[in-house]
Amino acid sequence: MDTPTHTNQNLSLEGENEIDLQELFGTLVEEKWLIAIVTAVAFAVSLFYVLVATPIYRSDTILQIEGKPNNTLGLGGLNGFSASSPTLAEIEIIKSRNIIGKTIDELNLDILVKPDYFPIIGAAIARRNNDKNITQDSSYTGYAWGGERIKIEQLTLSRLLQEDGVTLVAQKNQTYDILNTQGEVLLTGTVGELAQNQDIAVFISELIARIGTEFSLSKGNRIQIVNNLKNIINVIELGKKTGILSISLEGEDSALISRIIDSIANFYLRQNVERTSVEAERSLIFLQKQIPLIKDEMEAAEVELNNYRGNKRSVNLTLETQSLLNRIITIETQIAELEVKRSDLSKKYTDIHPIMVTLTNQEVKLKEQLEQINAKAHSLPKTQQEILRLSRDVEVATTIYTQLLNKTQELKVVKAGTVGNVRIIDSAFTAEHPIKPKKLLIVFISTLLSLLVVIVWVLVRRFMNKGVEDSDLIEQNIGIPVYANVPLSPSQTLLSKDRNTGKVKHAILCEQDPKDISLEGLRSLRTNLHFALLEAKNNIVMITGPAPSIGKSFVTINFAHVVAQSNQKVLIIDADMRKGHIHEEYNISRSPGLSELIAQKVDTKKAIRNSGFKNVDIITTGNLPPNPSELLMHENFAKTLERLSKEYDLILIDTPPLLAVTDAAIIGNLCGTTFVLLRYSAHSMSEIQATIKRLRQNNIEPRGFIFNALQPRVGYGKYAHYHYEYKSKD
Repeated sequence: MDTPTHTNQNLSLEGENEIDLQELFGTLVEEKWLIAIVTAVAFAVSLFYVLVATPIYRSDTILQIEGKPNNTLGLGGLNGFSASSPTLAEIEIIKSRNIIGKTIDELNLDILVKPDYFPIIGAAIARRNNDKNITQDSSYTGYAWGGERIKIEQLTLSRLLQEDGVTLVAQKNQTYDILNTQGEVLLTGTVGELAQNQDIAVFISELIARIGTEFSLSKGNRIQIVNNLKNIINVIELGKKTGILSISLEGEDSALISRIIDSIANFYLRQNVERTSVEAERSLIFLQKQIPLIKDEMEAAEVELNNYRGNKRSVNLTLETQSLLNRIITIETQIAELEVKRSDLSKKYTDIHPIMVTLTNQEVKLKEQLEQINAKAHSLPKTQQEILRLSRDVEVATTIYTQLLNKTQELKVVKAGTVGNVRIIDSAFTAEHPIKPKKLLIVFISTLLSLLVVIVWVLVRRFMNKGVEDSDLIEQNIGIPVYANVPLSPSQTLLSKDRNTGKVKHAILCEQDPKDISLEGLRSLRTNLHFALLEAKNNIVMITGPAPSIGKSFVTINFAHVVAQSNQKVLIIDADMRKGHIHEEYNISRSPGLSELIAQKVDTKKAIRNSGFKNVDIITTGNLPPNPSELLMHENFAKTLERLSKEYDLILIDTPPLLAVTDAAIIGNLCGTTFVLLRYSAHSMSEIQATIKRLRQNNIEPRGFIFNALQPRVGYGKYAHYHYEYKSKD
């Protein structure tokens, strides 16, 4: 038998892989309701979210850190070093446990109070009712619905209660009950009074709530709360090296976050003032120890100078000596200042610190200059040298002593003062409107994103579904004609449901709805089959297909009734001895049937069953055998078909899927005509080619295809892999 050639196959496959924009648009139109529903649901969900989402507010304050000397003694000669504390260091001080911890203690942030809201929507309703006055009724017992206020000044819980927490229930006349997790009353108290027992102590200064409203109370871990607040508080420098810091915090309670920011700023300001005062006091103590020593040196130098002048009878300095004296005094004064500064800073820095290294380098340079001047002084007369030395000692000591006295007065002023180098420019401010969530943006993005996602999903599903949807492609690629296109019948689905519920006795579409559009395709097949049988070796027609659940039984049954209506006698043989179910369509038993007939357990008369419809007889599967393929290969099956072929105008055999089992390949050799049933969009081109290849390997040339469940769409594509599992139910 000659095998048809396929000259246009490559061209057709290339055409399948092209993207048809019109087809894509058509796919979107077909799925318009799915797209509309998903988009509408996303819009509704996002709208609901923005309505119930907790608003987030932002509060911030602005601080200025002014420059100040690195130490209170002054470091006028330390060029190249910042005169103020590094900004990063100040930021870390603000976020330190010392500052944050004081804020927590001041505002009682470790006392956690939460009203009991109705699930999901309760908090949103309460926020909208916060400005309303609460009437003393119990119409909303248990839940907080807005307007509630509670202020707890003190809360102490035993270790067991700290783990589980307690519940506060508002009662009449400004009283309340404290309950444990089992609902037992632990304590009853009154607002404005301390209530306590061995497990709990609580002082509530304000409670405004409906009778029966519940609040969850617990004591948080202080360290954990400090760390949490450190993580969410934001401290940044505005600009580069400006010394302007912004402290901001986001939270649900706009009033609370403002108080937190103010408290942090105030504690930082207070800490800065205290730090400045401590530095001044330390420097003052150091100077007070140095002043008497410098004073003694100054007085001793004056006495020695006076004695020398007395002995020499009032020796005066020449102009040259006076010039050298002034230069020496200036340099030695600077050296003395550096030594004092080194002594003070050595308490804070090591010798390898950049500031200490700079001081050392400056001192070395000054001493080198001093040695040069001293060298010039050695050329003076001895009397001038001595008077120069004594005058230098007096002037240097006097200058240093005067400077120390002035610095001491300055430090006393600083110590007594209350102003540091930090000031608050803007107090904490919270905007009236929340910064999150961005309601319109969320709704818009959610709706748009859902629309895009569902469109992409529809298109991806379309591209992933490489099932053939165009019968012309089958003919172009396989070279075998499509004998009939059978449209999808919605009526058949309804009939099957009605049969299962007992509303109708059978669900045979040809008998229940003869005008259904899908039957027109079968009538076309009847006409085409008439000419095909003229060339066939017998009147036996096998209907097979690549896979299960593609409608073989539906086509076999309804095609048999279409042929029977033309006054031809038709026999239906259910040869699917694995999962055959044609007997269910006629409300008859499975046995006796084909398996018993081949095994010669029954004769032909008992095996052939009346369908209840004119010109249609049935041979059911019979009891499902363990070896259907071997049973079909028995010679009794071929003899039976040959005998029955003479008694009927047409025999239709419904077979199992060809690619799943070998039964159809055995049966096909006994049939004069073979049709391959395909379902719309259910098979790839490679799957169809594999089906035809399997038939031809068994010397079966299919007459043509029947395209079932056709829908008004243009299809394309092919799968790269397919797999089947086909077995009878236990």
